Amino acid sequence: MKPMTSAERNMESETKNAGKETRMAGKKYILAGAALILIGMVFLAGGLSVFAYNRGTDSEGYVYSNVYHVNTFAYSFTLYMNEYKLSAWGFLGASNIAQMKFVARPTNSKDLFIGIATTAASQAYRQSFECEIPTWWHWWAEPYYAEILINTTAINGTGAPQPPQDQTFWLASAHSTTQATMTYLPLHEQHAWFVMNLDGSQNVSADIQLAFRSPILVILPYILVPTGIVLLGAGVYLFRIRKRKSEIR
Repeated sequence: MKPMTSAERNMESETKNAGKETRMAGKKYILAGAALILIGMVFLAGGLSVFAYNRGTDSEGYVYSNVYHVNTFAYSFTLYMNEYKLSAWGFLGASNIAQMKFVARPTNSKDLFIGIATTAASQAYRQSFECEIPTWWHWWAEPYYAEILINTTAINGTGAPQPPQDQTFWLASAHSTTQATMTYLPLHEQHAWFVMNLDGSQNVSADIQLAFRSPILVILPYILVPTGIVLLGAGVYLFRIRKRKSEIR
């Protein structure tokens, strides 16, 4: 057998190295493609899941609590609400994470007023007249779930109030003979939600609800689904490149 020349040995070594580099590059294509496909599937599944949950909300992305029927002979039905606690995603901004809607529909012919204020600012007004107050109640508001749970109430105070629309401490308010709606997120301190007749008269009768939405969840599917499709496509493309290079070799 004829001994290999130096040039032939160099060529053989270069061929082996080239083959090794090609195999390494092929493995990188496979790993990168698999990673992109896996991440793309996670994004796509997450986006479709959020989209499915969003179908249980209204056109604005709100989910509504149960209806609580207010029927009091007092001048107001007043609910004290502790501050809303933002989740760990609060750094994205409260308005992007949580929005609350207060809804009240009068069940008589009166013009119904609803308003929310801090307890500190509205306490003097609340104590100046007779109102009904829940003594034990809870409220929940989170993505895809809201609830009002009132077990017991009590009448507190005496006298008649000044008309609610004349007060200047309201942070949000609304009135209507059909449905009064206001949007406000009670942060940082305790608040009071007043349900009254616009003229400040007795006999308040209404169906009240809380509604909640997380704006970021409304738009999230439109980010996750396209991103997932792009990542899946990129992963498949890398696999095709790997296959093409293998065929050429």
